[in-house]
Amino acid sequence: MKGWFSIYLKFSLVWVTILLSFSSASILVLISGAGALPCAFWRVTIAAIILWIARFLASPRGSSKLDHRIIPYSCLSGFTLAVHFLLWMESLFLIPVAISTTVVVTYPLLSIIPDLIVFKEKPTPLQALGLALGFIGVILFTQPWVLGGYDVRGVILSFIGALAATCYFSLGRFLRRRLSLLDYGSLTYSSASLSILAYSLVVGGNILYYPIDSYIYFILLALIPMVGGHTLLNYMLRYVKTSIATSVALAEPIGASILAYIALGQEVSLVEALVMCLTLSSIALILFEEARVSRITV
Repeated sequence: MKGWFSIYLKFSLVWVTILLSFSSASILVLISGAGALPCAFWRVTIAAIILWIARFLASPRGSSKLDHRIIPYSCLSGFTLAVHFLLWMESLFLIPVAISTTVVVTYPLLSIIPDLIVFKEKPTPLQALGLALGFIGVILFTQPWVLGGYDVRGVILSFIGALAATCYFSLGRFLRRRLSLLDYGSLTYSSASLSILAYSLVVGGNILYYPIDSYIYFILLALIPMVGGHTLLNYMLRYVKTSIATSVALAEPIGASILAYIALGQEVSLVEALVMCLTLSSIALILFEEARVSRITV
C-alpha cells in the first residue's frame, strides 16, 4: 500500500509542478520586453546547456553511449519543438493569453490523427466526437464575436503550434523508450536551439541585443517552464501514455489566464470562457475515453 501511495504522490507532485511551470510561460514571454524569436531561442538554449552539464556530471567519462540511428529522430523532435515555440509565442502578441493557451493545448486531442495514420488506431465514437468538438472550439475562436478586435492570425499560429507540439510529444514518447531523460533532453533542446538560430539568421532576427532585464526573463523561461515543465513531462513519457502525461493541458489555460489577469490585467469575457469550456471539455472527453479504452484509472 505504501509503495502505491508513494508512486501516486510522486507523480501528483510532478504533475502539479508541470502545471505551475507551464502556466507561467506565456506571462514570462509577454513581460520579457522581447519578441517570440529571442524568447524561444534562449528558452531552449539555456535549458540545453543545463542538461548537457547535468549529463556530463552524471556520466563524466562518457559511459552513456548513444545509438546514432536515434539522433535524426531527436533532431526532428527538436525542430518540431522549435516550430511550436516560435508560432505559439508569436500568437501571444496577437491574441489574449486565455485564447492562445486554450488553442495550443489541443495537442492531446490532435494526437488522435498520428495514432490513426501511423499506428492504425481507429478512434472510438466518443473520441471522434471530442475531436469534432475541439475543432468547433478552435473555429469559434476565429469568429469576430468571440475574438473581438484581436488578430485572427494569432489563433492560426497557436493552432499550428499545437500541431507541432503533437509531433513533438509523439516523437518524445518513441524516443524516451530508447534514451535517458538527459540524453533525450540535451539532444532535442540543442536541435531546437540550432533550428531557431538558423531561422533567425535567415530572417535577420535579433536574438542577442537585449537589456539585462530581458535576459533575466530568458533564464526564468529556461528554468521554470522548460526544465520544470517540458523536461519533467519528458520524464513522465517514459512511464505513462502520452495522453495521460499531457493531461496537464486541461488546467494550463486556467492557470495562465489567472496569471494573465494578475500580471497583465487581461480579463476573460463570458463568450471566451464558454468557448474555452467547450474546447477543454473536448480534450477531457478524449483523455478519459482513451483511459477507459486502455483500462487506465485516471
